[in-house]
Formats: sequence, structure tokens, C-alpha cells
Amino acid sequence: MQNQLHSLEEIRRRIEHEDNLVNQRVSWIVSSQAFLLTGYAILLNAPIELRTERHVHDHALLMKLIPITSICLTLLLWIAMFAGICAMHALRAKAEKHPSYEANHIQGSRGTRILGLVPITLVPGVFLVTWLFLAMR
Repeated sequence: MQNQLHSLEEIRRRIEHEDNLVNQRVSWIVSSQAFLLTGYAILLNAPIELRTERHVHDHALLMKLIPITSICLTLLLWIAMFAGICAMHALRAKAEKHPSYEANHIQGSRGTRILGLVPITLVPGVFLVTWLFLAMR
């Protein structure tokens, strides 16, 4: 973060930038999970009788790797999402100290911001629990 953010407009632009990054991370997590869940479902429906010994080995390996990959992606993107949320929080705190700050000038009320962040922070947890369940069965 820049050492000197002088105007509320500069702070607002930084908050918008961080918000866009968080939204991109949400898109990444949903896209990656859809891709990995599709691959996992295809593996589950692969015909057993047509498998060679090599396919059996690869199938077993992929059945383990896909959940592990997904768990890692989920954790990494979740960390990045929290980092963006923390950056926005710090920027809002800086805005509140600005002499010309007016309540709700930056981005709505605290309550609406929290409600807007609930799904963003919980979606990765849902994916994480799903993959942990699949990986441990």
C-alpha cells in the first residue's frame, strides 16, 4: 500500500481495486472447483471393465490427487480473499481518519459490507469441507 493516500477518492479507488481482486478470486475458486468436480465425477463413472492395469493405477492416483489439488487451491485462494478483505478494512480505517470523511461515504454501512462478505468467506469453506469429506472416505 502506498505510504500516502491523500484523498478519499484515492482511498475509494484502492478499495474498489481490492474489491475487484476479491471478486476475481471468487471467480477463480468457483471455476476451479467446477472443473475439478467435473473431473472427479467423470472418474467415478469410468467403466471398470475397460480398464487396463495402467488405467487402474492412473485412476486410483487421480482419485487421490484431484481432492488434494482442490484442497490446496481452496486454501490458497481463501487466504488471498482474506488478504483482500483485510486490505479493504485497513483502507476504510484510513478513510475514517480523513478530515473530510462522512459516514458511509466510502462503501455503505458496516452491516451491509459484512453481509456482502459472508458468502465470499463461506464458499471456500463449503468446497473445503466437501473435498475433505471426499478425500477421507
